[in-house]
Amino acid sequence: MPPENVPLEPPEGARALLFDCDGTLVDTLSLYRVCWRQVFGRHGFDLTDEWFAHYAGHHVHDFVAAAFPDASSELRAEITEEGMGMFMSSTHLLEPLENVVSVARAHYGRIPMAVVSSGPRDAVTESLAAVGITDLFDFVLTLDDVSAGKPSPEGYLQAIARMGVDASGCVAYEDSAPGMAAAHAAGIPHVVDVRVHLG
Repeated sequence: MPPENVPLEPPEGARALLFDCDGTLVDTLSLYRVCWRQVFGRHGFDLTDEWFAHYAGHHVHDFVAAAFPDASSELRAEITEEGMGMFMSSTHLLEPLENVVSVARAHYGRIPMAVVSSGPRDAVTESLAAVGITDLFDFVLTLDDVSAGKPSPEGYLQAIARMGVDASGCVAYEDSAPGMAAAHAAGIPHVVDVRVHLG
């Protein structure tokens, strides 16, 4: 399904802005692709661009499990640690996705804003810090804060409750089908697919 062409600028009267991190605020996906391709290759899996595009929006446990469905939990944990370690050592290479970050900058201090990510906390916070945008957000929710990552709406529901706003007044910024599904499932009517604005 092609991305929906929803404007980046939130509608008049928006009460809160909720942003995914990877591929939405920070261009982490290019770096993740390089890291995972190397790590998966060492374990016998050929990561193609098509496979990565399909699974990139899933949280890391499902991502690794999809590549190694028959592997033991111990081996999956080892592969996950290896891939995330390579990523964490390379975050100095990251760049912000300025089209989306500019929205956050424009609304900083005016309405509540948060990051809702299915990435591990260490990687998400390091990514935001690497491009200097951590202070734009009131808080950051990650995979470490929920029992299930996207497309589960749990992260968005937590963020909405913490902000004390109604879902109908929120705007979510996402770059993947699981992320958009999570936002819609949380009752957020205005979900921006940022992919149409990043080309």
